[in-house]
Amino acid sequence: MQGPPSYALIRQWSDRFGRDPLAKAVVADLRGRADEIWQHAFQLLQRESPEYRNAVDDAFAKESKAHCNELLRMIIAVAVGEVRKSTPDPFDFVRTHAQWRARHHVPLVASLHAYRIAYRTYSEISQDALGQRGTPKDIVGAQRILSEFWIEFFDHVGHVLADAHAAEDVLIVAQETRSYVRLMNDLLHGVEPAEQESQRLCALRGMRPGAPLAVVVAKPLRVNGLHVDREVTLRSLARLLEQALSPTVFGTLIDVKDSQVTAIVCSDGDTSRNLVQALRRAGFAKRPADGQQAGVGISMDIAEVAHLPEALEEAQIAIAFATANHPLMRFSDIHLPDLLVRRADQIAVRLIPAWARQLDSAKDGRSRDLIRTIRAFTDCNFSAKHTARELGVHTNTIYFRLNRLKKISGMDPRTYAGASTILTALSLLEIHTDESTLAWQRHGGAADAR
Repeated sequence: MQGPPSYALIRQWSDRFGRDPLAKAVVADLRGRADEIWQHAFQLLQRESPEYRNAVDDAFAKESKAHCNELLRMIIAVAVGEVRKSTPDPFDFVRTHAQWRARHHVPLVASLHAYRIAYRTYSEISQDALGQRGTPKDIVGAQRILSEFWIEFFDHVGHVLADAHAAEDVLIVAQETRSYVRLMNDLLHGVEPAEQESQRLCALRGMRPGAPLAVVVAKPLRVNGLHVDREVTLRSLARLLEQALSPTVFGTLIDVKDSQVTAIVCSDGDTSRNLVQALRRAGFAKRPADGQQAGVGISMDIAEVAHLPEALEEAQIAIAFATANHPLMRFSDIHLPDLLVRRADQIAVRLIPAWARQLDSAKDGRSRDLIRTIRAFTDCNFSAKHTARELGVHTNTIYFRLNRLKKISGMDPRTYAGASTILTALSLLEIHTDESTLAWQRHGGAADAR
């Protein structure tokens, strides 16, 4: 829908109600009348819309009633100025409603007709309420405010519903066809689409020949020690990606399998950077209030389908570096030393010296201080004075700790070679703790320590 963002539109509506106490009071008085409004609208729908007569069952009635309640809550919140900016778009509940109906094969025309019925219902109820209060002059002003609001509000939710319903329809049709599954599998194995149906699906999803490609991998992170319901979250992630990547900018192919969401994306240029910006705008980089968050890994751009397997590997490596604080990670943003440490094999783990294991496993504050000091020392470009300022201690304390590290490790932490070896050993332990412990025990680590 063209026009101002949802929150700006809501602010305009709330300002109008704020200037007309009678119109505001009429809407506020709708609290507690949700069942009456739903019953009235639902009966009209069944009489006037044959599409609904074919779709109505207990689940449909329950969902319809729940959505009617959500609409009423939003309407009242707008009128009394209580809409809070808790989500990127306050009309996400309309998208959820559209997705449910699309998946239950309710025709879009029927859902749009339901909003026309709702518009009539609210108009009639508010008109009746105005006739029972206020002066003629007040009634005329409130009537104008309410009339404009009902038209604009249901026009807006109608556009939101139509867009979401259309996007869900495309997703359903694509994901439920064997051709789509075969297309995704072929592309991720570097095979150009040769069949006419595969080429048609690429065109339908906006995949443009010659455009730079990138692969996105998304899956739920473990946050606060809890795992979310994976199936529900993965389906939700696929829809969120679909909504975040505008078809006017991106071509997208999205699939859910192997416990992750995988997307092949193209744009006119610098696809991976455009992806990061679009996902940030959609709220992917924010920590949600419920603690449930998705990690997203994004590959570097490639020019040919033949390189999509490498792009998939890059995206999977990138997501391994995603955290709750940094959930969006591009492969090109990974620091090379971090990658080498994380992907170290068993041989490298066995090379971790005993002193590093003892230092890392010690629970006393002095050992923790030594580790904090060497990391801060390198971050401060080997300046003892800056390190002392960073840690809030005397410079002599930094020298004492560095000398202590030299005595423990046999390496001088004030040199690049010594500092890099110490930090690499500690980083390997941080990533491969269990593996290093087993390797140490297997090779007589206890004896080495003595």
